[in-house]
Amino acid sequence: MTIELALMPVLTALLGSVRVLAMVWVGPLFSHPAIGARVRIVFALMIAWVAAPVAVGPLAAGQWSLASLLAAASVELLFGLAVGIGAMLVFSAMMMLGELLAVQGGLGAAQTIDPATGVSSPAIGLALESFALLIFLAIDGHHDLIRGIAATFEVLPVGGGLPSADVFLEMTRLGGHVWQVAFQIAAPVTVAIFVQNIATGVLGRAMPQLNILIINLPIHVGLVFLIVGLGADDFMHAMKDSIEVWPETVFGVLSGDSHGG
Repeated sequence: MTIELALMPVLTALLGSVRVLAMVWVGPLFSHPAIGARVRIVFALMIAWVAAPVAVGPLAAGQWSLASLLAAASVELLFGLAVGIGAMLVFSAMMMLGELLAVQGGLGAAQTIDPATGVSSPAIGLALESFALLIFLAIDGHHDLIRGIAATFEVLPVGGGLPSADVFLEMTRLGGHVWQVAFQIAAPVTVAIFVQNIATGVLGRAMPQLNILIINLPIHVGLVFLIVGLGADDFMHAMKDSIEVWPETVFGVLSGDSHGG
C-alpha cells in the first residue's frame, strides 16, 4: 500500500512551525527553562500543522528555489520573534516595577538569580514577575497567546512576505508602554516614599541629633512592604488589567491596527 502526501501542506506546516517555535522560544511562560526543547518543537509542529495551511502566500504558485525557502523561513522567524518579544514586554514591565520598588525602598541589595534568564535581579522583581505569570495562567493568557499566533496565519500567511515597516515601528513603540505600566503601578509607593522623605527631612531639621541616614533606610523598607501588603489586592488587579489586554494589543499591532486591536 502506497501513501501519498502532498508536499505543499508539509512544507507550509514546517515553515509555519518556525514562526510558532520562535514565539515559544522567547515568549512568556513557554520560554521557561522548565519546558524542554523537545516539548517546544513538538508543540510548534502541532500548532503549525493545524493553523499554517489555512492560507499560503506566493509559495503556493509553485515557484520553488532554495533562496525563496530561506527567505520565507527568515520571515517566519522574524515574525515569531516579534510576537514572542512583544508578548513578553508586559512581564518586563513587572520586572521593571520590581526594580523601581527595590531602588525606592532600599531593597536593591536583595538580589537573586533569575532562573529564566540566569542574570541577577531584585528579589522583589522576581516575586512580582512570578505573580504576573500566575495571573497570566489564571486568566487563560496562554490560551490567548496560542489562539493569537494561530490567527496570524490568516492575516500574514506563510510565504506572504514581511508586513509593512509601520507594523514593526508600532511594535517598537510598545516598549514605551513598559515604562508606562511600571510607573503607573509603582505610583503609590513613589508618592509615599516622597512624602516620607519630606517628613524625615523636616524631622531632621527639628531634631538635629537624629541620624537621618540610619533611620531612613529601615523606614523605606518598612513603608514599601506596608504599602504592597495593604494594597496587594489593588496591585494584583492593576497587573491583571495590564496583562489581560496585552495579547490583543500585540496581535492588533502585528495585524496592522496601530491602535492594537
